[in-house]
Amino acid sequence: MNRTFLTAGLLALAAANQASALVLTFTDRGPWTSAVTSLINFDGGAQTLGTSLTIANGGLFSTNLQINGYGIALTPMDLIRANAGAGQNYYNWGSGVIIRTQDRLSDNTVFARITFPTPVSAFGFNYGVGGCQTYFIGCFPGAAASVTIAPGGLAPINVTTVAANSLAFWGVLSDTQTFTFADIYINENNRYIVLDDIAQGSYAAVTETPEPGTFLQLGLGAILLAMARRRFGLVQDQTI
Repeated sequence: MNRTFLTAGLLALAAANQASALVLTFTDRGPWTSAVTSLINFDGGAQTLGTSLTIANGGLFSTNLQINGYGIALTPMDLIRANAGAGQNYYNWGSGVIIRTQDRLSDNTVFARITFPTPVSAFGFNYGVGGCQTYFIGCFPGAAASVTIAPGGLAPINVTTVAANSLAFWGVLSDTQTFTFADIYINENNRYIVLDDIAQGSYAAVTETPEPGTFLQLGLGAILLAMARRRFGLVQDQTI
């Protein structure tokens, strides 16, 4: 009985302590930004209006950031940086310079890898999908598509982008772990990943007043531990 009380008390205290640990994901940039400090944002870099540039794999760097493109079996693939002009609606995502992968074809896998050489506790990015599932058959680039986001240390997340040339947002923050990379896969043929405004920082931990449930857990744990000690003490007295 004493052991039961002791175990219950320890479990209650452990549960209350775990309530403060968190890993949160976001699909809205505003709330994510408000919870992050030391924010660094990469907007794609400098690119002349109306032009695009092929960037060899491993050649795209910024502060504590590297972006690579890969194909099947981690085969390096070039990235493209573009700044849409009047005749490049397919690159116009309303955000200026964008980074894109090569097209996924029927015989390959294509993904972009965002790497943080110094681990971060918060990062986020805008993303979209360009290209057409069937070329020249009335498809407007930027139609909704299936994407998988796979951050290191977390389970892969399947999402569907918004239709047309509109970028979505995905972000994560944690007070229990840091992140070194994230892979973003395109799951449909003849499509490519678009990335912009890749941001990183630190989770802005805020001292919050514990919720009533947390107080109850702490109180229950303390009471059970006190009862266990009292019972254990009585047993010791009776055996002397």
